[in-house]
Amino acid sequence: MTTTTDVVDRIAMGLGGGLMLLGIVVMGLINDLAGAPHVPVEEEGAIVATPVVSPDLRAYIIALGLLVWFVYGVYKLTSAPPTAEIDSPAAPADD
Repeated sequence: MTTTTDVVDRIAMGLGGGLMLLGIVVMGLINDLAGAPHVPVEEEGAIVATPVVSPDLRAYIIALGLLVWFVYGVYKLTSAPPTAEIDSPAAPADD
């Protein structure tokens, strides 16, 4: 098994991982640091929350990152394995 990464590997790792980090960590910190005030309870008992970044947008970005990783996985499963060059043993030198 080879441990080298090619261009497709690096693109998939960077794009998929970047989208996941953006959706989970960065947007989560934005929501926490912006600290939109929450109205505790309405008259009917429903809790009203107003996040800065829409939960739908975060979910779509995370799903897009997972989709990139899924497409990369399908690509790796369907692509031909790299061929390793086998060196033939050298013939002993006659003196």
